[in-house]
Amino acid sequence: MEANGAGRQRLSMKVTMLSHASVLVEAGAVALYTDPWFIGQAFNESWSLINTPAATPSDLHNASHIWISHEHPDHLHFPTLKAIPKEHKAQITLLYQEHFSSRICRALGSLGFRQVIELPLSRWYALDDETSIFCSSVGTIDSLLAVRSRGVTLLNVNDCPLSPAVAKAIAKYIGPVDILLTQFSISSWVGNPDETDVAARHSVIARMRTYVNAFQPGVLIPFANFAYFSHSENRYINRWANTPDYVHKQLKDVPCRLQFLYNGDSWSSQEGFSLREDPMDRYRMDFMQLANRPYTSHPSCSLNELIDLGRKLIKNVRAAFPEIVLRMAAPIYFHVVDLGITVLIDLHRGVVEAIQRAKSTCDMALSSQALWYAFKFPWGFTTLEVSGRFELLNPHMNSRALYLCHLYCSDISFKGLSRRLAQGRVWRFLWAKRHELLDRLIRGKHLVQPSPR
Repeated sequence: MEANGAGRQRLSMKVTMLSHASVLVEAGAVALYTDPWFIGQAFNESWSLINTPAATPSDLHNASHIWISHEHPDHLHFPTLKAIPKEHKAQITLLYQEHFSSRICRALGSLGFRQVIELPLSRWYALDDETSIFCSSVGTIDSLLAVRSRGVTLLNVNDCPLSPAVAKAIAKYIGPVDILLTQFSISSWVGNPDETDVAARHSVIARMRTYVNAFQPGVLIPFANFAYFSHSENRYINRWANTPDYVHKQLKDVPCRLQFLYNGDSWSSQEGFSLREDPMDRYRMDFMQLANRPYTSHPSCSLNELIDLGRKLIKNVRAAFPEIVLRMAAPIYFHVVDLGITVLIDLHRGVVEAIQRAKSTCDMALSSQALWYAFKFPWGFTTLEVSGRFELLNPHMNSRALYLCHLYCSDISFKGLSRRLAQGRVWRFLWAKRHELLDRLIRGKHLVQPSPR
């Protein structure tokens, strides 16, 4: 890893694997880090890194830019960003999509970095005379990034759920892709402990094929799944993870080179791959040792605090949507396993209360701490879904109340709607997503929905 721009001038492009979804892209004088997660856990202490990162927050002395793909904490990891030394932050520009809401950029702006740039969507943006980037929004919160320098193009799709039509539309904007980085495994709740297999793990493989067909890369680098479910309540999900060996077996016929990089391994457009050891052997050892990794557990939370927090959240969500929308949200029954009680949420009536109800007749079962976190923070129910710390008891439950909580978390509401619609950023956001929105209409999908993991 070069320590200064002068050394990087010799390379057209170099990409180094650092951790999970974090890579360092060096192109000319640009040293761009993506989604740095180098310390700690994520998602309510329910995810942990599967191996040791190849960088620490103090190592970013050579960084010119940091790009954050979206707000999920395995990508926007505030503890890592805050731990970067002040003198390093002073020379680093943060990059984030121009979202319809400016709340994430406002939060990033408080961290002490040189500046925060909201990237224009679906068009090339010059970082310097030789290197340009292309950011495109996907779904409610996700985004992808292409980096082009001296005729070499890297595309980082990370968690983005692109349909074949949308992927092909984006490919026309980006042009030929040399290196494609994309997710390769599950990253949320996908089934209950008694299930033997889950469709989601196979869907990820199919999505990787879609991206290879659309972008036709020379090299496919799977990444963004080098974390494990690290709580005693979600550890069972690890048995459905797509391992590197499984991915290689399923994609052995793709018309490009499929290459995993271990932390510290790299690829450059001039020298090809630099692998310290066989990354497959190293990942094989990591995944075999998952059962022996540390797993978190939490003490119970008090019922009174749960009810109080739930009522505060429901009050805020109700204030964000009109009566006609709230009327569509059916009550949800959460069986709190460790407290032996059921918590009822009725968004329409504004009721949160503890009741006696048989577990088998409830919608979801979970621990009091998992529900406490869901109530405590606006993003809590999104965290609950991604952490996977629940059991789905009623597969036919009316989830509109949770959906409205997700919209509230994403800053999508009817509150201040006229003011919001008067903002140019909203219309730029929608126009940039016109292909995706049209595709969703044709396929009969929600125009706004939680980001699939």
